[in-house]
Amino acid sequence: MHKTIKNTNAVVRFSLKESFKKLEATPTEESLIMLHFSLNGKRFKKSTGYKCSFNQWDNEKQRIRTGKSRLNNAYEVNSFLSSLQGFAEQEYSEMVKSKVGINLNLLSENIGNYIKGISTDAEIKNDSVIDYAEKLQVSKKGTINITTYRSNNQTINLLIRFEVNYGRLTFDSINMEFYRHFVRFLDEEGYSVNTIGKHIKNLKTFLNDALLNGQTSNVIFKNKNFKAPKEITNEIYLDDDEINALATLDLSDNPQMQQARDIFLIGYYTGQRVSDYNGLSENSIVNFDGQDFIKLKQKKTGNEVNIPLRTEIVKIRERYDNKFPPKMSEPVLRRHIKSAACKAKINEKIKTTIKEEGKKIDKMIPKYKLVKTHTARRSFCTNLYKKGKPVQQIMLFSGHKTEREFYKYIRIESEQKALHIVKSGFFD
Repeated sequence: MHKTIKNTNAVVRFSLKESFKKLEATPTEESLIMLHFSLNGKRFKKSTGYKCSFNQWDNEKQRIRTGKSRLNNAYEVNSFLSSLQGFAEQEYSEMVKSKVGINLNLLSENIGNYIKGISTDAEIKNDSVIDYAEKLQVSKKGTINITTYRSNNQTINLLIRFEVNYGRLTFDSINMEFYRHFVRFLDEEGYSVNTIGKHIKNLKTFLNDALLNGQTSNVIFKNKNFKAPKEITNEIYLDDDEINALATLDLSDNPQMQQARDIFLIGYYTGQRVSDYNGLSENSIVNFDGQDFIKLKQKKTGNEVNIPLRTEIVKIRERYDNKFPPKMSEPVLRRHIKSAACKAKINEKIKTTIKEEGKKIDKMIPKYKLVKTHTARRSFCTNLYKKGKPVQQIMLFSGHKTEREFYKYIRIESEQKALHIVKSGFFD
């Protein structure tokens, strides 16, 4: 992968059409993005058809800025520029290899046709990994759960950003060197090991689909070293005493924190993911033989679960006119849950491995700082397991599909595992 043609005499670059002086005087006025090709003093330029203002253009990277105030189609345009640059480089390289030599007029024409969407070879097929992944997403929309769909989109956006700096991603360019570069890119972006693993897994899904459909014959992604990295996380759970401290905390002077605490507790009493427990409605309540249940279809898995409407949930609902607390945005929810846990003095020091300046270090961190929306579900599973409840029965409510996944999920020590076996009547 490369950003410019390797031959030092040939240069491909992008710039805005208007002069720097004029653009600086009118920084919000749009100007065409131009491709410039030069070789030994000979040059030509082509309009890409896209426009951008001086304020939105990164002259050093020769791409549209992708910060918070980016243009809506910034990633799309940057991806096209990388694709166009890759095409120009490939065409030039083929001419260098050929006996005919370099024909700048033909190169200019081919680049122009590429911009217009006209193929220079009827048999050439689109070999862009990103284009294939985006089309795959369109075809799968509505058939995969929303969490997977969003996760795939996140991976595609990261590939687009990666492509801007490292060159066009084709199926043939996927190799171990790419893998190492991409993993390093994600690491430098600050993603955790498990999040990096998630994006590698999504990428392998795209590549496997392309392989099955005959789009590529490249099977390097099946190599054992092209793996999705993972590690045991520092996820914690709250024990019964800590849950009780949180539940009995008087937060009447802070309604928003109280609402966040109550939503979190509903997550604990139901054992669901935040996507399911945050924003429950009255339509979720059903009655079977005189017993009220919360009936829902889990957004992530599509599993249907029925959870008893426990007394603790009934008491929480009383604070909201016998309704569920209103849905809260997750960033606000996460912030207030940590604050509530701090007020409840959930401050046991936990040894945690964190990253600082790219290096892993161990730190002792107060437990409340590690409380997340998902801690509710993990605490539900772990506490019931510690009480000796049968795993299959816990899974009936949590929605875990296999015991293997369940055991990976809960947070208990080996001594507690042994205790669970004893409580289950193994030695009776």
